[in-house]
Amino acid sequence: MIARTAYEVDVRRLQKPAAAFLAGGLLLAHLPAGVGLPCPMRSLTGVPCPFCGVTASVRDTFGGHVRAGFDAAPLGLVLIAAAFVVAIGLGPANVRFLRPILIAAVVAEWCFELLRFHVI
Repeated sequence: MIARTAYEVDVRRLQKPAAAFLAGGLLLAHLPAGVGLPCPMRSLTGVPCPFCGVTASVRDTFGGHVRAGFDAAPLGLVLIAAAFVVAIGLGPANVRFLRPILIAAVVAEWCFELLRFHVI
């Protein structure tokens, strides 16, 4: 049986971090491509983590290359859209997440990265 534990998040508390994420993405788009830290998991094991490619996705998307951003990591586009909605206050004040949905999203992104890096 899957636990259906809901996590409630106060979205209003995330407005400043979301705005900082968007500003950082805009700045990152104008820096050289090699700027950033390598993924520790991929550096040590050769296997990408579930979030490998998100930095490249954000950089490419803010640089005007949305397709390249999607090819790097679809999760990056989702994070940009969510950060934009949160930063300008369009979303609801509170959001409830179910654990299985969050786990499924991370597993789907990880499968995408494993396929992208030809691990599976």
